[in-house]
Order: sequence, then C-alpha cells, then structure tokens
Amino acid sequence: AHPGQCGSWPRAAFDFSSHRCTQKVPRSKLPDMSSAGHSKEFFDLVKSIGESRSKQEEDKIIIGEVQVLKTKLKEPKIEPRKMKEYMIRAVYVEMLGHNADFAHIHAVKLTHEKNFLAKRVGYLTCNLCLNRDHELMLLLINTLQRDLNSPNHLDICAALTSVSRLVNSEMVPAVFPTMMKLLGHQQEYVRKKAIMALHRLQKVAPEQMETHEARQAIRKCVCDPDPSVMAATLNIIFEITKTNPSSTKDLVPSLVSILKQITEHRLPREYDYHRVPAPWVQIRILCVLGMLGQADQRASGEMYETIQEALRRADSGVNVGYAIIYECVKTITKIYPSHELLELAATNIGRFISSDNHNLKYLGVTGLALIVQVNPVYAAEHQMTVVECLEDPDDTLKRKTLDLLFRMTNGGNVTVVVEKFVTHLRTSVDQHLRRELVNRISELAERFSPDNEWYVRTMTQVLELGGSVVPEERAFGLMKLIADGSGADEDADTQFREFVVNTYVSLLEKTTIPDLLVQVTAWILGEYASLCSLDGYAVDDIIDLLADALDRPFEMQSTKGYLLTAIMKLTAQQYDALSTNPQVKDTMTKFRNARSTDLQQRCYEFGALCQPPGSAPLMQEILPYDAFSEEVDTDSSLSFLDGYVHSALAKGAKPYRDELERERTKMSSKSPVKGALKFDAYELPTKHTPVAIQEVAPPNPIESAGGGGPMEAPKPAINAGNRKWGPTGYVGPQSMEPEKPKAQPPPPPSSGGGGGGGAAPPPPPSSGPWGKAGPPKAEPEKPKELTEKERMAAALFGGGPAAAPKAAKAAKKASKPKSRVAPKMASRPAAAPDNLLGDGPVAPAAPAAAAPAGAPDLMDDLFGDMGGGSSPATSAPTGSPAAATPVVDLLGGDLLGFDDPAPAPSPPVTAGGYGAMGSPAAGSLGGMSGSPTAAGVSPAAPMGGKGGYGLPPLLQPVQMTTQQMAGQWGRLPAEKKVQVPSSINSAEMMMTRMKDQLNVFPVQIIGSEGICAGASLQGGGNCFLHGKVVQGGIELIVKAGTPQLAQAVVERATGALR
Repeated sequence: AHPGQCGSWPRAAFDFSSHRCTQKVPRSKLPDMSSAGHSKEFFDLVKSIGESRSKQEEDKIIIGEVQVLKTKLKEPKIEPRKMKEYMIRAVYVEMLGHNADFAHIHAVKLTHEKNFLAKRVGYLTCNLCLNRDHELMLLLINTLQRDLNSPNHLDICAALTSVSRLVNSEMVPAVFPTMMKLLGHQQEYVRKKAIMALHRLQKVAPEQMETHEARQAIRKCVCDPDPSVMAATLNIIFEITKTNPSSTKDLVPSLVSILKQITEHRLPREYDYHRVPAPWVQIRILCVLGMLGQADQRASGEMYETIQEALRRADSGVNVGYAIIYECVKTITKIYPSHELLELAATNIGRFISSDNHNLKYLGVTGLALIVQVNPVYAAEHQMTVVECLEDPDDTLKRKTLDLLFRMTNGGNVTVVVEKFVTHLRTSVDQHLRRELVNRISELAERFSPDNEWYVRTMTQVLELGGSVVPEERAFGLMKLIADGSGADEDADTQFREFVVNTYVSLLEKTTIPDLLVQVTAWILGEYASLCSLDGYAVDDIIDLLADALDRPFEMQSTKGYLLTAIMKLTAQQYDALSTNPQVKDTMTKFRNARSTDLQQRCYEFGALCQPPGSAPLMQEILPYDAFSEEVDTDSSLSFLDGYVHSALAKGAKPYRDELERERTKMSSKSPVKGALKFDAYELPTKHTPVAIQEVAPPNPIESAGGGGPMEAPKPAINAGNRKWGPTGYVGPQSMEPEKPKAQPPPPPSSGGGGGGGAAPPPPPSSGPWGKAGPPKAEPEKPKELTEKERMAAALFGGGPAAAPKAAKAAKKASKPKSRVAPKMASRPAAAPDNLLGDGPVAPAAPAAAAPAGAPDLMDDLFGDMGGGSSPATSAPTGSPAAATPVVDLLGGDLLGFDDPAPAPSPPVTAGGYGAMGSPAAGSLGGMSGSPTAAGVSPAAPMGGKGGYGLPPLLQPVQMTTQQMAGQWGRLPAEKKVQVPSSINSAEMMMTRMKDQLNVFPVQIIGSEGICAGASLQGGGNCFLHGKVVQGGIELIVKAGTPQLAQAVVERATGALR
C-alpha cells in the first residue's frame, strides 16, 4: 500500500531496512532452456560464421542462409519451436548487415503465441528489426495491449520492453492508461519495468505526463517499498524538475529522507557497489536536490545536514566515492549557500587538486571553478597547484585550468591571466580552443583593461594570432573605441590615436598578416595617418605601403576595398598635395579593370570626385576627417520617390502589396473544386486534452562575478522573477536572511577580502582586544625571496606582489577617474570579484563609454560598491564615500547594507546594453543582479521611459514595411524563441506594450500576431520581433545580428510582456 498523499509523506514511509526480495519464482516454474533445443543446421550456421576468415566468405554464408530461410518460411504449419529458431537465424542475418524483411511478418505472428519462449523471441526479433514507424506496427499494437493486460507478469514485462523500443507518439494513447495501472502491480519487477517505459514515453509524448493523475502516480512511486522502483522513478522526477522545478518542490523532505537512509546503509546489500550504498541513486538524488534548492533558503536548509553526512560517508577511497563527493560539491554550489558546507566542499576539492592522479586533479580543478563562482576566496589556498596545472603536459587538465583562471580574473590579475591566454593562443593548433581563447581574451580585455593602450596592444595580438577565428564584432569594437576615445579630453584622445597609428603603421610591412588585421590597419591609417610621428612614415610613404599591400593575395574580397578606401580618404584630407600623386593615379587606373565590381566602382567613384571644378570641397564633404561616430541622416521612407509612385498609380499601375498580404490572398484563393478528389490524409483521432498545470517560474540561476563557463550559446531566460545573485555574489531581499556564520575572531586590519560579516565598515584602529594602544608591535622580519612560481601565483591570485599594498591604499583614498577603454557599443561590464588573496579591493576594470550625468543605475542602487573598488563602468568621484566602501562578505551579515548608517551614493552609469559575451548590461532587465523590490521598484509597474522599468532604452525604432522586414529576416543570424506567461489577450495590447517598453516600431498586425522592428543603440544591428498571442501567454521570436543582442532583447521583452 502506498502511504499518504504526495507532499506530506511520513518519514517512516521510506524505511527500506526491512525490505528483502521474498517473492521468488520457484525453480520448477522457470522455463527449461535445455528443452528448447536447436537443430544441427543452426549450430552449423553459428560455427561457420565464427570460422569465416574474410568478409566475402561471411557474406557468402549469409546469402545462402537467406535463401534457406525463405524456403523454410514458405512451408505450411510451422511449429512454434522451429519458427523460434528461424527468427533467431533471421536476427543473425540482420546483425551481419543483410536484409531479412521477409521474416518480419513471421516475427509479429510469433508474438501471438501462448508459449512464453516463442513470444519472447518474437518480441526480441521485432525490437531488433523494426522501427517506430514501421508499417507492421499497426499489427503489433493489439498484441501489446493484450499482453499488457495479461495475468502473467512475464508477458507484461516482454510487452513493456517492446513499448519502450517501438511505440511512437501516435500509439502512446493506446497503451498509456494500461501502463498507469501497472504502476500498482503486485510484482515489483513489473512496477520497475512500467516506470522505465514511462520514462521513455515521456520523451516521445511529454504531454501525456502533464496530467494530474500521471503526476500523482509517479510521485507515489517515489515512496515505493522496493528500492529498485524508487530508483527508476528518480529519472522521471529529474526530467520533470529540469523543466519545472516548482512542481516538485514539495518532494524535498521525501528525497532528503531517502538519501539519509541510503547513506546509513539501510538498503539491502545487493545495492552496494564497492561497499558504497547505491552510489548512482545518491548521485541522481543530489542532482534533483541541486535544482530544487536554487535560491530557496527554506528548501536548502532541509538539505544541509544530509548533504554533509553524504559527503562525509562517501570518502571511502574508491572512484565511485569520489564521484559522490564531486556531485555533493556541485549541489552545494547550486543551493542557497552555507559557510560550513562551502568550507567542507573546498577541503575535499583541495584533496583532489593535490592528488597525483590526473583524473582526480581534473575533478578538483572543475570543482574549484564551481566554488569560485560562489566565493573566490577559496581558490587562494590552491594557487601554487593551479600554476603547476598550467604547465602540465596533459592538454585536458590545462584547458580546465584556463577555464578556472577565466572565472577568477579581476582587475588586479587581468594582465597575467591574459598573458597566459595569449601564450596558449600562440601555440595551440586546435581551432575550437583557439576560438574559445579569442573570445575569452577579448571579454577580459573589455571588462578589466587597466588602460586604453593595454587594450589596443592586447586586441592587436588577438587579431594577429587569432586570424580567421576572430569575430568581426571584435574588430568593429576596437575601431569604435579609437574613434570615440575617452570623451573626457580632446588632447588625450589625440595622443591616444597617435599611439594607435604608430603601433599599426609598421604592421603593413609584414608579409603575412590576417585579413581582419589588414582591414583594421587600413581603417586606422585612412582616418588618422596624419598623426603618425615616426620617422620615415609621412603620408606619401603610408600611401605607398597601402598601394603595395593591394598586390598581396587576400582571403576576403572586402580587404582590398578597405585599402582603396584608405587611399581615397588620405587623398581627400590633403587634396592639394596628393591629388597629383602618381602612385594614387596608377593604383586607381589599375583597379578600374579589376575582376571585382566593388573595386571597379570605388575607382570610378574616386575618378568622378576628382573631376574639377570644386573637387576638393566635394571630396572632403563625402570623405570627412574623423567622422566615424557621426550619424548620417537617411530617409528610410524614400519620400523622394513619392512623385514617381503617384504618377504610376495615375496611369493604372497596381498598388504595392506586402508579402503577408500576398500570401493571405494566395491562401484565400485556394478554394476546393467541387467534386474533386481529396488526397489529404485523414485527421488524427482527437486526443484527451491534458489538464494544464500552472507553472511557477523559478528564480534566476546563479550569476558569477568572474564570467561564465565555456563559451556556449546561453539559454533564453523566460523567468522575470527577482534575481537573488549579482555580479559579486548573493544579494537576497530583506525578507530572506542568509545563514549566519559561526562567530569568529575579527580578521587583522591588513586582510581585505573574503572575511567579515556584512557590509558594515571595518572597526577603527582604536578598537580591538588591545584597546587604544593597538596590537603589540612585532619586530620587522626580513622579506622572504619568492620563487618564480610563487611570483606567478601572487600575480594570478592577487594582481602581482605589489598589488596588495597599492589596492589597500586605494580603498582608503578617493579613486581618480580613468580613461575609458570599452567602446560605446560594448555594455557596462559586470563587477569584478573580490581579490582572491584578500589583499584589498580589486582594481577597477576599463569603463564603457560615457553616459549622461545623473542617469539612474539600478545595479548600483542595489549593491553600492561591493567589490571594494570602483565600478567597472565608472570610477567613483574624488571624495565619494563609494571609493572607501569596504569589501563585503558574500555569504554573511547584512548583504544589502541596510544596516550601514551611511550608504554610499550611486555612481553614474553608462548607457544600457548587452555585454560582449552576452551578459546583460546594467541598463538591461537581464542585468539586474538583485530583486527590484529591494530598491523600491515594483516589477509589475513600469517606471516610465522607453527602456521599460526605469531602464535606459536598448533599441531604437526603425520604420520599414513588411516586405523589407521579410527580406532582412533571414539575414539576421541570431534567433531566440521563448514563451512568455502573460495576461495579454490581444495583439493590439501586445504591440502597444512592445512599442512603449521596448522602443520598437510596430510594422503590422494580422489576427493574433504582430511584428516589430528596431535597431540596437550599441551598434549590434537590426532586431526584429514576432509575437503571437496564445492561451496563457505570448510566443515570442527575436531575430538579431548578434546572440548577445537577441538575449538582451529577450530578457527585456520577458519583463515587459508579463
């Protein structure tokens, strides 16, 4: 009997200690395998196949066997014993790659036999030779239904095996009700087979598992008295939790109780593996608990004790025990954080990472990367081991260590980490690794660059070493940074551009450089070649270098176009001196006859611009100096053609109809002809409509401060709930008190990060156990000389040997604003994590482009300056309290700083956008790293403004017709599809909400669908939205030029349409 109702299970219901497999089949009732003897022909076939020495000899034997089987199967009234043997011989034929479809119908007939051995062979042959869509499945489904209702449990098990293998989505309704009844069968073997078959059907027809009856039956199986049935049910619970965690939240006490009983060896001994009790069941339960405890303090609190006990008991010195330890560490990093569990996890991971076994060391580096996402301070203990792993000959371990360094990077160690990445990029030949290194170096340079010059040098190395794996967006971002400059001082911008020109002018003398680097070099020289201060590089000399580069072979046709345009720009800037330059004339004359029509057009246009009179002013107006960032006024409606259109309509021309109108007219004109034959397939029978279960969106996943994991495309965030994690760690709402750490003595004044409890400032020097006199003075010790590895470790984990004192002093003084590094198109980077060694605040990263003064920043309102240093987007002004905000403990104390008597004011913020690697910026809804209600902002009521929710706009409207939008739809590479739960019930309301909150242009509404068009304000290209109002929400499709823009728009639209 199954106890109670799911959700209020008594803990005693899971007591497996008294379970023993008492129901055994008597040996007298078991089938006698020796009585089912085979003929001599069968043994001769098997022997000849085994003794064949070549594939040709084997094929000759099988071809002869096929002819024999065809003759044998034509005989009338074949005995079931012989038919069973023929089917086994047909299986041999199929396994060796030959066709035995003539035997398939006989296999289906054999499943009708009453003899169990014959029936089992028939099912076996069908499972091996048929597929889900085979035409003979229509004959087999009736047999499956009959055997599923058989009183013989052996017949039921044979049918359940075939259901898992052969039933397709159309046949599921025919067997699903019977399978639900089998979950209560008296034989535990049948119940286990039934739950395993349901797990398979869940992937074939998931809508069948959405009914309330199916969910309740599966939940009862978790409490089955047989451990094998319970273990099989965990797979279905895992799949349901992965898609909808809120639907299984109430199973946390039950799963915790099961895990506790397993770790206490209360299961039968046959479930042990190397004296570890049911290890795979433990791992599956830990996976489910990790998903159920995300950002849920109450549910996580019920798991702490059991996870700690499982972690302690799994330390048995065998591999399967290590697997359980690693899964416990993963679960600890996913659920609501606990100081005690994190320290225990770090201790176990330290044993792995210090092991001589490479497999355990790889496991340790992977686990340490997970722990660093929650609290980076735990990586400081293993810094020397991490440095040794970088020099390990094992490529797999080296890659995983690079991934760990990427997550640990901050403003203090970015130069050392990037240098390591560049070294691996220079020596690596794996294209996938090179592409990943390019993306990571570019992201770290944009987020943590100490100055503009370092950013330019780093990106130049990336362009030169990366070659074809570098995305064009990286080069465009570099050009935009050079054109925009810092925006604070014109003289500083001019000096910076002079440095850039001097850096790139010598690259053209190299014989082999990638096309993308040539394009960037040509653009820089075409814009600012006059700023070159190197000897021997006058403007005439630079034109000669550009002309010589045109004779080289390039992979991309557009590269020569960049070089020609650079020559044209330089000629326009100094027209009087260069218009008669013979090198310019010869180059333009030469490429007028080029094969490329693009090059021909450029040369002819240049020749037309050079024609007097008034050539110089016209050329300088068309090719102006330093006008990269200036906006060009365009008439998107093409109003200059209105006269032509009106005259054509007056002459009887048909008015223009967009693509959707033409398609609708075309569909309406397809009326069926009376009396014509119908070739359409019959409609499927109506299925039972499952009861819709309302799903509560789970909280957003953890967002680490050090960046994501390996580069892969992010999933669309359908949830618009309150975020509990921010760039620097956990930031919960007021109502959710984090677990208080145990009382510990206060850290010494020199420690800067990782300790403390809350956002309160450190005590003054006069306080402490020694009173006003302060601690007793110790005699100064002679500094110890560091080895080369120790110096590298200090640079990686603390920003260099001298970084700690400088960072500590910078936290006490006002920080001076630095020049901006990230181009305007890039977003505001995420806040840097705390210094891993606790040496003080982390140096600020390179900021993004300037924003209007006084612009509100929801991110800074929520966090202040939790990293201990200035924000990556902007530096705190001189004298600002934000510059002296102490480092905050990520797990203890007042996380939001509500108890701080003097909260720091919010610094200025850059324009909202999306990050270079897809992380939403501060201005986007996806970049909110905390609960909106914590700052007094209600997520249900927008605060006004085109950005929605008080955020700066992400898009600008683009007016276009439906045909224009249809022509560009397929050209946008990035696509995101989400279903947003919403109360909107009309397309007009949906389009109005999109127009007001997303700042897009509504193009057209047809029925319950609508399309909108916009363009990114940060240079990401166009963005199109297609929305369809369905029952319970909106189906939204976003097409954009980059995956980052599409993800940012999806997150913004999810909040706007709820």
